Amino acid sequence: MTAYLVLYLCEKWDIDDKTLIKVSDDAAGIIGTSAELSAGDTLTIRQLLYGLMLPSGNDAAHCLAEYFGGKLKKEAEERHEKEQKELEEQMKEEQ
Repeated sequence: MTAYLVLYLCEKWDIDDKTLIKVSDDAAGIIGTSAELSAGDTLTIRQLLYGLMLPSGNDAAHCLAEYFGGKLKKEAEERHEKEQKELEEQMKEEQ
């Protein structure tokens, strides 16, 4: 599911699979199967997907989740701000 979501979001946001992502301490220390990533490593999305799928690396999955989760959070916050402004304008018009 993580691989599918990453590929979907790359297409949706026009993100190249050669985009570099830095491995966090949290991702490198994740428990379970591992692609043996080290904190501070910099890998492409494609390399992380291979690490996610071939050895079923929880560390690679966590690294991708951090990167894309941050982007999803930002998109949701921007959408919320836009909706709030539209609601405020609508309320002003009704007065």
